[in-house]
Amino acid sequence: MNLTPIDICVIVLYFSLVLFLGFKAKGKQAGTDDESFLLASRRLTLPFFVASIVATWYGNILGVGEFIYSSGLVGWVCFGIPYYISGILFALFFADKIRDYGFRTLPEQIAHKFGETAGNVSSIIILIITLPAAYVLMLGIIFQMFTGVSLGLSIVCVSIISLIYLFWGGFKADIWTNSAQFIVMYAGFFILLIFSMKQFGGIQTMLDKLPAGHLTLTGNKSWQYVLGWFIISLQTFVDPSFHQRSAAVKSPKIAKKGLLWAVFFWIIFDMLTLFTGFYARANILGIEPLKAYPELSNAVLPPFYKGIFVIAILSVIMSTLDSYAFISSATIGNDILAKIFKKRFSVKFYTQIGLVITSIFSIVLALLIPSAIDLIYKTSSIAIPGLIFPTILTYTKKYDIDRSKIIWIFLLPSLISFLWIVIPAIFSVSPIVTNIEPMIPGILVAFLIGGLFIRKVK
Repeated sequence: MNLTPIDICVIVLYFSLVLFLGFKAKGKQAGTDDESFLLASRRLTLPFFVASIVATWYGNILGVGEFIYSSGLVGWVCFGIPYYISGILFALFFADKIRDYGFRTLPEQIAHKFGETAGNVSSIIILIITLPAAYVLMLGIIFQMFTGVSLGLSIVCVSIISLIYLFWGGFKADIWTNSAQFIVMYAGFFILLIFSMKQFGGIQTMLDKLPAGHLTLTGNKSWQYVLGWFIISLQTFVDPSFHQRSAAVKSPKIAKKGLLWAVFFWIIFDMLTLFTGFYARANILGIEPLKAYPELSNAVLPPFYKGIFVIAILSVIMSTLDSYAFISSATIGNDILAKIFKKRFSVKFYTQIGLVITSIFSIVLALLIPSAIDLIYKTSSIAIPGLIFPTILTYTKKYDIDRSKIIWIFLLPSLISFLWIVIPAIFSVSPIVTNIEPMIPGILVAFLIGGLFIRKVK
């Protein structure tokens, strides 16, 4: 991508703004207690809640562009519709309960229901989900594209810039920077769509150029594949960023209303990414699908506006990187180190140590395994099936599972998904097996054995 001096100035101003907001948040903490650092003293208002949770949800933006460029409308059917449904269900049945319960982290909520052992196991699973190595790698690759420096140096630089203000400002720094990134990401993709229409013609003209399969609900995918994403979207119910933000709002009402507004804003942003992906496919052929959005921006955007789109891409990835890094550090600090060392120091201190640990592991993983994105996807496919049933059960007092059996609910579904990944890599198996996402059999087993072990509380 060719950047002019004015584009570079826009990028520099963006990083300066993010650092300013992140460090400014440190001076706005309501006290110095642990809950202030972890949850911004539970004073999160509706606009900040919506902006933060929307921005956090779109980390793999280049993957979205790749899917739409390669397969068409089915990208929205898989990545959009199932998550709208899951988001609405989470808002209606769970979000307000999280705020009422008053736990600081999801492992605390699980430990309260099923005991300390279950809480400890869930802490490890959440670390697998939230360690942000994939986003460190993506951000490092983009930084390398723009600067020409080595990938290793790029990864280290973006990690320091993205995470240093969390060390001082905590959750409020995450919220403030996410809110600014929310505005930038919408502005960038809106600009890309407008300039694409100006250069290549209106929406109908663009649609006429697309392959016919790009406008069907399944595209080049099977119905089984599409339906699989509706099951995969159940990960929404165990997503730690949803729990963290729902726990941090001023009132349960804000959590429920905010998630419904978030779904509305997801739809708007998905339309922007869908139609810009369509414009890339219709007019820019022979490119690497993963670079659909950058290539389109390079073709249609003049200086300054190209810089805005670059920071939009950076905002999408950085918002997810920041949020998951802080969740990972809070899990290490609050749910692991504070227990090991019997709270000899404050949870804030342990969380800061957790952020350092998170940063080091993420950088090392991104440097050693350039396919970290695939690695994180597979580990999430293993982890989420083990977490989903116990998490959902924490929201009811009518049903329980014996604490001696709950560990099996964590381990067996995850083992099934693990084997679903490993066995086809070692042995020759039927395409029927390999075409099924590994998370699906794990989640099905979770609900099957959960249904066998569940009991009604007298």
